[in-house]
Amino acid sequence: MSNPAKKPFTEPLIKTVLVVAGSLAIFFPAWLPETPVLPTEDGMVESLQLILLFTVSAFWFGGAKAAGSIAPFYKIMGTITFAAALGEGDSLIEKTIKFPVEFIYIPLGIFALLQFTSHKNHFGEFLNEFTSHATAGFYASSLILIIVLAQFLGGPLLWKASLGENYHSDVPKTVKAYLELLACYLLLVGTIGLCLAPKAHDPTALD
Repeated sequence: MSNPAKKPFTEPLIKTVLVVAGSLAIFFPAWLPETPVLPTEDGMVESLQLILLFTVSAFWFGGAKAAGSIAPFYKIMGTITFAAALGEGDSLIEKTIKFPVEFIYIPLGIFALLQFTSHKNHFGEFLNEFTSHATAGFYASSLILIIVLAQFLGGPLLWKASLGENYHSDVPKTVKAYLELLACYLLLVGTIGLCLAPKAHDPTALD
């Protein structure tokens, strides 16, 4: 009986390098020449958050084609991420569309609800695939960054106590913005990994 072929160590190494390199690269606004305004809200960092979240949404919708019976839940995830992008970049988007982005949530919510109610019998299948993939870890890390670290490190109390008279209100805002940006990047990495992974129920796969 032959031993199973060993997976090349280069594949996980390349993935690790890409994750680390990307995590560092997203902070490139901090390397820009000094400007009078920090690149946070209404600036470079918010724009990057918007791009990353829209890209995540696109991967979910694109991955639905190969997801078979759980495709509706890929579309739901894409819809949720799209709504998150609208909420994150509302100030930038409203300059173009000239009305509150909250109005767009209504059709998005209806679409997601219809998808769920029509295919709720396959939710367990989707949940099993999601939680058994590394994507779940990336999403959990992102939630920790946004809900815990961004709220704690992005609040004024810690920085007032640490900096004293040197405190400036831009400090917590900048820290929070960059933590949210890192969370968006982790969402992208996890989503790409899941959507591009081979699927046993892929209806587009060739025999």
